[in-house]
Order: sequence, then C-alpha cells, then structure tokens
Amino acid sequence: MRLIRLYTEESLSENNTVFLKGNAHHYLSKVLRVKESQNVVLFNNTGFDYFGHIKKITNKYFEIYLEKKCFIDAKGQDIEIAFSVCKNPCSDLIVQKLTELGVGSIQPIISKNSIFNQKKIDSKKKTAHWKNISISSSEQSERTYLPKIKDILSFQDYIKNCKYKKKIILDTNSKDMLKDIYELPMDSCTVLIGPEGDFTDEEYTYARESNFSSASLGDNILRVETAAIAAFSYIQIINSSESK
Repeated sequence: MRLIRLYTEESLSENNTVFLKGNAHHYLSKVLRVKESQNVVLFNNTGFDYFGHIKKITNKYFEIYLEKKCFIDAKGQDIEIAFSVCKNPCSDLIVQKLTELGVGSIQPIISKNSIFNQKKIDSKKKTAHWKNISISSSEQSERTYLPKIKDILSFQDYIKNCKYKKKIILDTNSKDMLKDIYELPMDSCTVLIGPEGDFTDEEYTYARESNFSSASLGDNILRVETAAIAAFSYIQIINSSESK
C-alpha cells in the first residue's frame, strides 16, 4: 500500500500528536478512506518529513501520532520559471508539472500579448488556486518543500525587479540554444517564457537591455506549457548529472 503523504500548516514535532480537521479530515476520510493504525507522512514546508500513524478517528478530527522526523535537503530552490498566464488548463498544468519536477518558484506574468490583463484577473484568487494545485502535486511527487507561487506581475515589473544571477528569456529566433548559455554550477536562475502570441520586439529589447540572455529550445514553436516543462526538465537533467 502506498504511504500517504499530506501537507499541513499545523506545527509538527516528533513524539507528539497532531489533530487534523476541516479539509484534511474530509480528504483523509472521504477521499483516501484511511483507517486507524495506518501509517502516514506529514510535512509543513519546514524541510522535515514527519512519520507517524493514525491513532484515532472521529467525526471531527484525525488524531495522528508522529514518531520520528527526517530532514530533506533543499534542491533546485533557486531555479524559477516565469510564464505568461494562459487559459486553463494550460496554467494549471504548468504549476502541476513544474511542482512534480521540483521547481523552486513559479512567477506568473502578464505581457502585452497575454490573453489576460491585470484588471481582468483576480491575482489573489489565482495564486491561492495554484498553491492548492502545488500542494496536491507535492504530496503525490513526495516533495518536502512547496514551490513558491508568486503573485502575478506585469512583464515590465518582473524585468525591472528580477534579482537572479542568470536571467534567460526564451526566443525561437535566438541563435543560442538553452544548453549553450546554461552555465554550471547554476544556483540562481530564472527562465522567462512568453505567451502564445510571443513577446513583442519591444519586450525582447527591454529584457536584453536588462541583462536577460536569449535562448531557444529548438526550431519548433511550442505552447507555453510545453516550453515551461521542457526548459525546466532540461535544467533538472543537467543539474542532476553534474551532482553525481
């Protein structure tokens, strides 16, 4: 039987008991249908996995006894993917898959050719929705650290305030492939991905003037979600190979 992993915002400590209520209670009882004595792992984004078992089940709470904890080193936490917000299921898929792959942070942006503008999108509601997706994906993929889901920014604000050491903007017209400019070791990097209608010439110029390096993933025109997943997958493979 697969070990159940569950994210919680409760304080956790080994050799102690935690009571899960509300949505967690519903998920454990109605979705997973767990039983007393069943083993579980809880995590709360502190770097520790807490191993325990279901001690008691009532109509209002699950009582879980935590027996031990294990610290997990953070990996890839300084790699960010910034993407132009697109219609669902595109944006949701980006958050889900990047979380599974291990991205450190996700920055949604609004550029000139985005299908949304900042006046027609509820940033807080969207961010909360994407965080829930990232939590589910973290539980499934056995991540201990949640990716940081940042508030939606305009293209200009993101470029102006970007502090990463290595800044890359994907451009199919670039003569450089991502592999040619991605230098190791890479401990601070962002990759910026445009909308279906691409960034404008002015946006590309502004990014380059702000020390963004342009790079391509190949000749094919990729959808936003494909480019995001492909770019980060490449980075993960290179980083994993280098660390061995």
